[in-house]
Amino acid sequence: MNKRKYNQVCALSASLDLIGERWTLMIIRELIFGERRYTDILRGTPGLGTNLLAQRLKELEAANLIQQRKLPPPAASSVYELTEYGRLSLIPIIRALTNLGVAFLRYPPDEDQFVPASSTMGALSKFFKREAVSSYSGAVEFRTQQDVFHCAIENGQMTALGFGSWPQAELVLLAETAVYMGLIVGYITVADALANEELQIQQGMVEQATTFFDQFAAEFEPM
Repeated sequence: MNKRKYNQVCALSASLDLIGERWTLMIIRELIFGERRYTDILRGTPGLGTNLLAQRLKELEAANLIQQRKLPPPAASSVYELTEYGRLSLIPIIRALTNLGVAFLRYPPDEDQFVPASSTMGALSKFFKREAVSSYSGAVEFRTQQDVFHCAIENGQMTALGFGSWPQAELVLLAETAVYMGLIVGYITVADALANEELQIQQGMVEQATTFFDQFAAEFEPM
């Protein structure tokens, strides 16, 4: 497939020739919070075909922005992850675009809108009340039907945020990503999510869940 290039002697156009193609930044988003298998990336980007994903991954590898690594047994499967160069180069870009995009989001989402687990973790980082939280400590493991991710806060500092389980978590939740997003940005409450059977607390107490989500605040007015 021939790519359309800007064909300019310009650093911006050179960057866009690489990461400005459709789906490329969405693939990078899936790797921000840790290593992901090919099938994980595909699941997190519905609408992206397998051939195009393989092509984009190959291009990003060739540019040394991502790398493929084989996990040791018993997993013995390959995962993709950002290189150190990729993290230093791409995370500030993703953060800047996310900060811009927040102003154009509307909540709650439409029923046909997909809420990626990676975007939910991004919301945990974006809406954490860093300036207001000083003494809170707590760790949560978030489970969905497809993914597991975690967030840990210690003495008002977010110390861990990524895919995978968190054995030290005092609170283990089960819900869909749209519910977690709603709890983070404040258009639903823990009490309402429990009453509507949209949220299960598999470990921990209701009060712990309420206190955890109190540490986050949206920067917009929900619709």
